[in-house]
Amino acid sequence: MLSLVTFAFSLIFLILIPQGTIDPSVAGLAVTYGLNLNMIQAWVVWNLCFMENRIISVERILQYTSVPNEPPLVIEANRPHDHWPTQGEVNIRDLQVRYAPHMPLVLRGITCTFFGGKKTGIVGRTGSGKSTLIQTLFRIVEPTIGQICIDGINISSIGLQDLRSRLSIIPQDPTMFEGTIRTNLDPLEEYTDEQIWEALDKCQLGDEVRKKEGKLDSSVSESGENWSVGQRQLVCLGRVLLKKSKVLVLDEATASVDTATDNLIQQTLKNHFTDSTVITIAHRITSVLNSDMVLLLDNGLLKEYDTPEKLLEDKSSLFSKLVAEYSMRSSSSYENLSNAR
Repeated sequence: MLSLVTFAFSLIFLILIPQGTIDPSVAGLAVTYGLNLNMIQAWVVWNLCFMENRIISVERILQYTSVPNEPPLVIEANRPHDHWPTQGEVNIRDLQVRYAPHMPLVLRGITCTFFGGKKTGIVGRTGSGKSTLIQTLFRIVEPTIGQICIDGINISSIGLQDLRSRLSIIPQDPTMFEGTIRTNLDPLEEYTDEQIWEALDKCQLGDEVRKKEGKLDSSVSESGENWSVGQRQLVCLGRVLLKKSKVLVLDEATASVDTATDNLIQQTLKNHFTDSTVITIAHRITSVLNSDMVLLLDNGLLKEYDTPEKLLEDKSSLFSKLVAEYSMRSSSSYENLSNAR
């Protein structure tokens, strides 16, 4: 429309000027070039759009250059001994965490101790800070104030590799990589075939792998698509069994598996991690009722921390109310299902 209006205005101007003011040949040349005005404008707009799309790449590069670097993987002057942690006691002191300097605090002064060799369940409503606490334990997010000590060593004072290699986690969404069974269980080639087979047998995957033609070298497709969700979760369990870490984190590891696989995972954890500190993030309250201790978070604050028995005895406790609410929802869902049938 801009080019048409401009061209029309130019024609009207050429017609209205007094005769003899401009040479007719020049006027005709101007009209001829005016006919190409629309094409020229389209070419300019196309190039501007192309440049704008490409400038996004420059914006991303500048953005990545401003991202702060992670702490070093290894701090030679302050490396823990080879058998650290020996007890697995996690001591949290006045922990305050925010995701960016301009954002509010997500954890607002948490102080507690996860005792070595005990099972601790972390509960709370969505947004209470459960996942943030675990991210801070693995130093995915750095503490703003306060510290976390494992067996007396401040985790912020050691390298990321020294820390994360001594901890284990079974996530809610199991992860497998393209490669082989061996590389998925032992990506750093730290264990023998006998140790890998032992771990597979413990997590009830040994017979399944032996049926495959390549055994430990059987192929795994991207994201483990040629394995079921339950089998992928058992592979994650196998990794943990290989490492034999003193601190194990469960991020609702059985939420996406069937009851049989859930029972298998729980039984394996009970038999082989009796001396480990097991920290469970619970989205389903019933999964922490067998824990030694329960920590309840609310809006980034530690509201309750005691044994589940004592918390359930106190009917006014937030944990009792959460359990009652969960039981009520479960009963309602069961009734609705029965009525639908």
